[in-house]
Amino acid sequence: MFRKQFLLGLMLMSVSSAYALNLQEAYELALSNDPVYRSALKEYEAGLENESIGRAAVLPKVSANYNKSTNQATQWGAQYTGGPNVSYNWSYPSDFSAVQLTQPIFSLEAMARWRQGTAQTDFSKSRFLFNAQDLLIRVLQTYTDYLYAIDQWNYQKTERDSFAEQFKVAQKLYDKGEGTKTDALEAESALYVSDAKLVDAADTIEYNKRKLDSIIGKPIESKEKIALLTPNFPFINFTPNLFSDWKEKALASNLELKAAINQVEVAKQEYKKNDAGHYPVMNMIAAATTQNSNTVTSINQTTNQNYVGIQLSLPLYSGNEVSSRAAQAYANYEKSQADYDVAKDKVLVELRKQYDAVYSGAQKITALGKAKSSATLLVEATRKSVQAGEKINLDVLVAQKNLYTTSRDLAQAKYNYLIAYLKVKQLSGELEVDDFQKVAAYFR
Repeated sequence: MFRKQFLLGLMLMSVSSAYALNLQEAYELALSNDPVYRSALKEYEAGLENESIGRAAVLPKVSANYNKSTNQATQWGAQYTGGPNVSYNWSYPSDFSAVQLTQPIFSLEAMARWRQGTAQTDFSKSRFLFNAQDLLIRVLQTYTDYLYAIDQWNYQKTERDSFAEQFKVAQKLYDKGEGTKTDALEAESALYVSDAKLVDAADTIEYNKRKLDSIIGKPIESKEKIALLTPNFPFINFTPNLFSDWKEKALASNLELKAAINQVEVAKQEYKKNDAGHYPVMNMIAAATTQNSNTVTSINQTTNQNYVGIQLSLPLYSGNEVSSRAAQAYANYEKSQADYDVAKDKVLVELRKQYDAVYSGAQKITALGKAKSSATLLVEATRKSVQAGEKINLDVLVAQKNLYTTSRDLAQAKYNYLIAYLKVKQLSGELEVDDFQKVAAYFR
């Protein structure tokens, strides 16, 4: 029995050691652990309450009051006409209770608060959906930054090996009297510079690893524990083809622009709310009260009173505060309109950039793919030449360096292509988890 458990433990350990985090799993972890997304979620939950808060301005309000007190009173007066003034001291308890209902009948401020609350809730929804889309982009960006840092380290390692071999050859030629001291020193200097670049590359890996750790909420054990790009890289079906169609979608559905429109509406209602200070407010008031020993003339007497009426409040003069606040709010409203235009221009410029990046990225990937095939054949041919005595190991390292350079650039082109695809979908307001899953399938 123990032997079976031991063997099972070894199997689980081997599975665990072979496990590699992929992009889809990174996103699922980020949903629970990314602090930026968790903050956005709570901001969204708080923003949803604005609609209820705004609607409360036009709904009836009911309040209850109760007051109980001990009273000390002195009363002066004549007991009869022409008689002397006599003072009386009173000490008695009294209490007062009331339930009052207030319902706005005409209040421009209340209506503006209601509409503003709705606009604020719509803004929170648009902003949260944008943050949810942005999480997809950030996970992919951080994931590929880490992979590219690994690619860069591999390239620097190959370059360092090439310079080490070059220095070895230069030193050997110098020792034999066939080379110069200058050549040997130049080769040695290049080797040391390459060592420094390799250290920088390792630091970059650690930096990007920590960024990815922060998003997914758990540390990656090593660079071997993350899924890489699959060799097969089919291009994504990118439709519609025309930029004008993507532009039309962006203007209609982009979440940043929707949020900016909501902000315009919020600013508009803020102006109306302040401008309402120039207009009367009419409320319906209904109350039921109970008074016991209200005054010295009603000691030990209880009065129940119910009433319904209209309350009208008309502002006359406020030291120009209302006008100034309204003017200030209107200026902010015009600013929000200008901010929308800024956001629209920014979105369309970025959309064009990412749209072009998708098409140019596909062309670049095709060209670099052919270059990598040629570089691979060159490495194989150089190795055969070394075996035939026509070339030396340094030539193989140089060929490998060119291959790694091309492989690194090809990987970066693929990363940029996938990011550009998701960004176009985001800018057009159409980015969904399904689009991310298409991209995640490239990392296994």
